[in-house]
Amino acid sequence: MKDATGELSVTVIAIVAIAAIAAIFTTFLLPTLSAQIALNQACSAGPGTTINNDNGSKVECGKSTAAVGKRTWTCTYTPAKGGKTNTKECKD
Repeated sequence: MKDATGELSVTVIAIVAIAAIAAIFTTFLLPTLSAQIALNQACSAGPGTTINNDNGSKVECGKSTAAVGKRTWTCTYTPAKGGKTNTKECKD
């Protein structure tokens, strides 16, 4: 009977650990990954692009500036729920 209790304890610890890892991922890593994916998508689309995502976030890219034959522009990611705004400088 003690073996069964020990196995149950290990199972509970494993479930709690998995839930903690999932909570950390959802809270800290997922918003950053979503912003970077959206910015990369907008950079690929080119300058002057505006993308409205299904979750309410928005990516806007400014006009390009020519610098030594290469265009550059800045894209800004604005999250839906008032989180941190991210920017990325894009190049041809």
